[in-house]
Amino acid sequence: MKTHKQKSNSLKFVLSLSLALGAQCLYAEEIVNSVSNSTEEFAYKAQNPLSPTYSIPLKYTYHGGAKNGGVSIGSVQPIIPVSLGSWNMINQLSLNFIGTPGGVHGIAELPEPYAGSGAYGLGDTTFTSLFTPVNSDSVSWGFGPTFVFPTDTLFSDITNRASRQLGSGKFSVGPSAMFVTQPKPWVLGLNVKQIWSVMGSQSRLDVSQMQLKPFVNYNLSNGWYLASNMDTVVNWNNHNNPRWTIPVGGGVGKIFTVGNNAINIRAESYYNPIKSTQTPDWSANLNVQFLFGK
Repeated sequence: MKTHKQKSNSLKFVLSLSLALGAQCLYAEEIVNSVSNSTEEFAYKAQNPLSPTYSIPLKYTYHGGAKNGGVSIGSVQPIIPVSLGSWNMINQLSLNFIGTPGGVHGIAELPEPYAGSGAYGLGDTTFTSLFTPVNSDSVSWGFGPTFVFPTDTLFSDITNRASRQLGSGKFSVGPSAMFVTQPKPWVLGLNVKQIWSVMGSQSRLDVSQMQLKPFVNYNLSNGWYLASNMDTVVNWNNHNNPRWTIPVGGGVGKIFTVGNNAINIRAESYYNPIKSTQTPDWSANLNVQFLFGK
């Protein structure tokens, strides 16, 4: 038989163990909730291009089914926000590495394609700055200029002008505006961009291109989400064929938190029901975005 003292010590041990286990469970639950909240926070930042968050998106797109052949585009698109008091300036540089058979229309990175036998290398470089007011609301907007630089460069020792197939041969400029609203779990937005060529090779066609980029995201649990970014391209100088290229489709994405940072991975595919005869029938892309800090 246990003595009164032994029973008292056993009871103390059981109570201490119960308290320790309870505290451990509460701590574990706190960690899970913290990770969940951090993942959700990063998800809404990643899906809002106007969020003042440093990030490096990497994107690969393949455009297939065009009459002249498929086009591959790999893009590096660092986003660098700058604080200007009550405003933020969201800067995005887009370096585009292109492989093209030449003469493929309806692609934003090739506004006035040059017919040829094919080339691969660095295409035109785009730089956009959007000025957006600092606010804590679920609605944000921004406006600013877009510049396109004729940086086409071959990745081979060919000395002729085959590099013309990688870009427009023109320096272009124009306005850009964006609107984003985030009524959770949705993210809805629209980016409108128009560029006109102002100087460059006299042997190349002038550029007048508009991009309409409506995007929709629906956030699920554990960092998963559904996405649709139907980037519409309009080439106003295309008089012989339909000017509009309108895609339909979507994809799925996932946010992974890594400490105070995150990785956003998204895969999508689209079909072009409205297009010209030299435009690809479809496209597929993979995005990997690295986000830094909270």
